[in-house]
Formats: sequence, structure tokens, C-alpha cells
Amino acid sequence: MVSLSLAVLLPLLGASALARPSPPLDDALLAREKLGARIIAELARNQDKVPRNEFVRQLLGGGDDYAPYQVPCPSDFTWIRPANGLSSGEQSYLQQRQQYLGAINTMLNSHGLPSPPRTPVIGFALSGGGLRAMTVGLGGVMGTMNSSEEAAASGLGGWLDGVTYMAGLSGGSWGTGSFMANGGMSPLDLVNNVWNLQSNIIIPSDNKVSFYYDLVSNVRAKANEGFPTQITDYWGLALGDHLLPEQYRLNTSPNLTLSSLPSVVGALGNASLPMPIIIAAEREAGEIVVPENATVWEFTPYEFGAWAFGANQKVRGAFTPLEFLGTGLDNATPNGSCFKGFDQMSYIMGTSSTLFNAALLQLNSSQAEGIFIQAIESILESIGNQENDVSRVPNTFANWNAQPNPIADLQYITLVDAGETNQNIPLEPLLIPSRQVDAIVAFDSSADTNFSWPNGTALRTTYERSIQLAQQQNVSIRMPAVPDANTFVNQGLNTRPVFFGCNETDTPIIVYVPNYPWSYYANVSTFQLQYDQAEAQAVVLNGMRSLTLNGSVSEWPKCFGCALSDRAHGYTSQNRSSDCAQCFKTWCWNGQEDSTQPSGTYEPVVGNAPSFLQSQNLTTSSNTPATSASTAAATPSKSGGAVSHVHGVKGGAVLGAVMGLGAMALGGMLVL
Repeated sequence: MVSLSLAVLLPLLGASALARPSPPLDDALLAREKLGARIIAELARNQDKVPRNEFVRQLLGGGDDYAPYQVPCPSDFTWIRPANGLSSGEQSYLQQRQQYLGAINTMLNSHGLPSPPRTPVIGFALSGGGLRAMTVGLGGVMGTMNSSEEAAASGLGGWLDGVTYMAGLSGGSWGTGSFMANGGMSPLDLVNNVWNLQSNIIIPSDNKVSFYYDLVSNVRAKANEGFPTQITDYWGLALGDHLLPEQYRLNTSPNLTLSSLPSVVGALGNASLPMPIIIAAEREAGEIVVPENATVWEFTPYEFGAWAFGANQKVRGAFTPLEFLGTGLDNATPNGSCFKGFDQMSYIMGTSSTLFNAALLQLNSSQAEGIFIQAIESILESIGNQENDVSRVPNTFANWNAQPNPIADLQYITLVDAGETNQNIPLEPLLIPSRQVDAIVAFDSSADTNFSWPNGTALRTTYERSIQLAQQQNVSIRMPAVPDANTFVNQGLNTRPVFFGCNETDTPIIVYVPNYPWSYYANVSTFQLQYDQAEAQAVVLNGMRSLTLNGSVSEWPKCFGCALSDRAHGYTSQNRSSDCAQCFKTWCWNGQEDSTQPSGTYEPVVGNAPSFLQSQNLTTSSNTPATSASTAAATPSKSGGAVSHVHGVKGGAVLGAVMGLGAMALGGMLVL
């Protein structure tokens, strides 16, 4: 085996590096910049092994804050609980959250609507779709924040204070995780002051050597504790380095865990924000394509688990306390040391978006150039052989026999992006009967069409799954009926908000909010891994306007309130108020399907109000320019959008992703 020794690197480092083992920060950063290309090239030529010498590691940066750490095992502790209700932690949070939910009555009363006899349970669901989904989804959330002048003026600002849950999947998990970790900061403030989207997520614009060595050393530290590592670890750390608060970046301490959020984020400690839920799907042994009936696993600040185990035959699931995730258990008893720190926010956000790993496997190395080609070929071969395109979580439920347990024999639970099941909106955790959710606002930033706009496929897939689970396995998922994708397009249901479940009594009402170009072509490629600040601002603002309808429909705020409060009133089609009855007549899906193939290509035009609004005389103009003074940042720079197919995304984004992950894995899998 060829070893890259310290003697090989010292000539590259130069005598000045030895003269000052602890140079000032500026000098250290400058040295890293100068050494970057030469060291990367040297690593590429000597792929077998990198020096483990601590002097070199410290000089080039890196640490072990990401690694799980041993703790004393608690006594008289419930390690596993059956999924037969809410955890004590979640119940406590919901009780504390009640003090803020008076905002619901305030919002209803401000639009002439009565307060319901009980407080409705409202959930937000942010779809997958990379940075597009993160920015569009949080733009929608901003549309309910009273701190936004435009949202307040639209009549919707203030509703966020009445929301109980916020669920995220893939890119939506980045939005949920970043929003929560930053204390519910305005998404525009996140763009301007926190996120580093101008720098490619995995090929940073500066300090590349420091970045990669920080990645490598943190992932290696996790491996040294005996935990499996994979590209998801690198990917998640890279996400966190761009989206989490500054104190939890790679060059500080990348050690923010989901279970610690209520302790370190004041707005979660006092329950002034909705409770976050992040989901992923299980890929069972031997599977390449994840089936639509795959087990959905959820992470909350309190627990990790699933409401049902098994794919082909569902049984009641179970949960384990999140803070001890990674601790090896045998029939609900620790079989050695106990650990904390496995539930890193970055790792969980990376786990929820492992679709990126799968997408990269489709690429041909001919799309890359230079010294990375051979490395990429080796890396992708290693990924395929070692299943490094997934996220492996130590199976807390191993040998647990308190009830039927189809995963009892697994050493690891293998997780992927839940969007791989085609359920690209995280509805399922909000449809669980135990949570008793009354209304769900579903922000859909999916890239279903040729030009990366949504067409309702995510909703339809969840509906079909709910029917299958109910008929075949007697599992209740409270999903209302929705039409097929052709109907969505033919009836324009993917251009404006729609209510589903209006006349059902045993499901939540779903307020479907699709991405639509009110002020910007926000159909950015899923695989675009960097945005300049103006584009990020524009996409966030467009996401807000997809919910607020750009303030152009005077009755919309009242109708939105009708939908969110309907179940809490116990209304049916027979006893709604006249105002809400008219709202439901306008905004509810009428139950009719048109499954014929849509004519032409769905390609909406920026600034043109959806034809539905015009045909119903809901807006006074077919052209509704953005109302915010910040619209200058939202001037569309393209028309026609971005083709959604992986193979159709040429050049920068995908090539950047391959080369960046190649560099990560070159450091982590081949070098270490």
C-alpha cells in the first residue's frame, strides 16, 4: 500500500509552517489557500492513505465535534415505547404551545370569522426539491409571519403563531431544520445574514482545503467511535456548513443535535414555534427502487421511530428517545456503552435528502474533467458496493420482542429520502390519528413536469397509499381524496391554492399551495447547489406570493381562515356559515376528475395570474405585478424554467455535485 507520509507533505507545507505551529488565523487561512491545489493534487496521486499525523490534521483544520460520544447509561429508563400515542415530550410541548394559539382566534376575528369551540391543530408540510424547495417552502411560511410587512398587508401574516407542527422532507427538511435552528428567523433574514448560498454546497468558493479536511476529520472521528459512515455524513455536514447558525459550522463546532434544540433555541424552549418533524423512508435489504409502501421514519426533538414497521406487512411501530439514538440495544436493554450526539442536525437533514446520492449514481464520469475523473469512478464503484448512497442508523429495535417486530434482525435501519416513494410532501406524520391534525398547509415545490413545476403527484401518491394501507393492512392514514396528476393540470389545480377534504369529516382539510411564478421563475433545478443572493431573495418572495396570491384576492384571507378552522367548528356542508360556504364553493376541489392527457406543455408565465382567478373574477387584472418594494430583486432572469430530469441538467450544478462529493469521498473513503 502506498502511504502518503508526513515527509511527502512537508515540502508542500514549507518551512514557514514548521516555524509557527499555531499561526494567526489570517496566516493560517492564507496558507490553506496557497496549499489547496497542490495538496489536493498530491492526495489524488496517493489515494491509498492520508497521514494521520495530528500536526498535519491540526494545521489543515478539522475536529471531532460531530462524533457521537459515550455517556453513562441511565437507569429506570424507557428505551422503547410502542407507537400507541404521543410521547410525553411531545405532549408537554403541545401543552406549552397552547399559550400562543390564541393567535388563531385573533386571525379569525380580524376577518369577521367566529372563534371555534376548540383550538384547531394546524400543521405545515414543506415538500422536497433541493434548495428550491427550501426557499419556496420557507417563503410560504414567511407569508404567515406577522414580522413580514407584505405578509401582514396580505391578511395572512400572523397565522404562524397558531401552527402546531412543521414537517419537512428532503429540501423541505433543510428549510424546517434551518428555520428551527435559527430560532424562527425571517426567511429573508436567513438569506441575507445566515445562509451561505452564494458558495456551492459541496465546492465552496474559498477555503476548500480547510473545508474538506474539516469534513474528513469529523466523519473519521465518528467512524473511530464504531459508527457506520457514508456519503450522507459528508453531505449533511456540508449542508450544515451553509444553513445552520455560525457557531455550528465546520470551522467552529458542528455539534448541534435535534434533541438539543429545545435547550439551545429559546423559541423552541418556550414552544413559541411549531414542533418540527423531519422524515425519511426505509430502503429494505435488496431494494434498489424504494416502494411507495416503504416505512416512513420520523425524527422529532424527542423521538426517532415509525408508526408502523414493515413494508409488505405492516405492524404497529415503536419509538426511542432521540438523544440516545446510536446506543446499541438488545431487546430494549443497552448491550454496552450508551451514546449521545448521533442525532446531529446536519446528519438528519442529510439523511432526509439522500436522493442526491441516488441521483449522482446516474451520472457518467464523462461529464467530469481533470483530476477528478478517476477518483469519481472509484468513488461511485465504492458507493455501489458498500451501499454508501444511504444513511444507516443503528437499529435500536434489534431483538425487541414485546410485539411483532419485522426489523428485529437488522443491525442497521437503512434510510433514504422519503421523496423516493413519490410522497414528496411530508403529509403522513400529520395524518396520524394520534396527532388529531385538523388542517394541513402543504407547500409543494416538486419538480413533476418537464419544466420543474408541481402537478399534484405527491398528494395523489399519499392518497393511493392511504387506500392500500386501509384495505390491505387495516392501517389508518387520514388522507382525503385527491385527483390524479392529469386532473391537477387540466383543472389548473397546480396553479393556485386548493382545499381538499372539504366534505369529509374524518380527515384534515388540506390547503394545497403549489409553486407558481407570481413574481419570479422559481422552478430552479433541484440540483442547483448555489444561488446568488438576489435569486434566493426572489425565490423566497415568490414562495410567499404563492400563498398570499400576491395580495390580489380580497376574500382569500377569510377563506384561508375558514379552511384552517372548519374541523374545529365541527362544520359540514350542511351547517357552515354563509361566508365559509361561499369560500368552500370557490376553493374546494369539486370532486370531478379529468384524466385526459393535458394538451401542450405546462409552462406558466411569470406575473400572469392563474386563469382560475381570472375566470372566477377573483382578481381585477390578468397581470398582477409583485407588490413588494423588494420586487427589483425578483425580476425574472429566464423563461421556461429548468428541465427537471437528472440527465437533462447539464454542466454546472450536477458536475459541481459530482466533483464536490468526489472530493469529499476522496478525502473520506479513499484517503482515510
